[in-house]
Amino acid sequence: MDEKPVNPNKHICLTKRAPMGISDDPEYDILQALADKDVLTMARGLSKKPKAMPFTDGVFGLDEASANAAVRKMKGAGLISSRREGDFHVYYLNAGRFRELAKFLNGLVDE
Repeated sequence: MDEKPVNPNKHICLTKRAPMGISDDPEYDILQALADKDVLTMARGLSKKPKAMPFTDGVFGLDEASANAAVRKMKGAGLISSRREGDFHVYYLNAGRFRELAKFLNGLVDE
């Protein structure tokens, strides 16, 4: 039986749950990630629609390398999650982390 060779895709796998390395200051982690313009672009795009990876043609106006770097930063801050759909990983915002940030920011002005 002849099998086709499998070409591996370059992507960042979030389905293998390794420790994310989030510090003991989650607000700092989130704000540090969001200080990157590409991360903000990715966050704005993912807030409208989840996206499947690999991003070989780019996504939300970012080229592949910039999109992959943004995904790594967002993953490190816990800002995105993913699910497997066939051969693809579909990335979407981790709404809970954004709610934590909103609560933190509201607390700064409400106290």
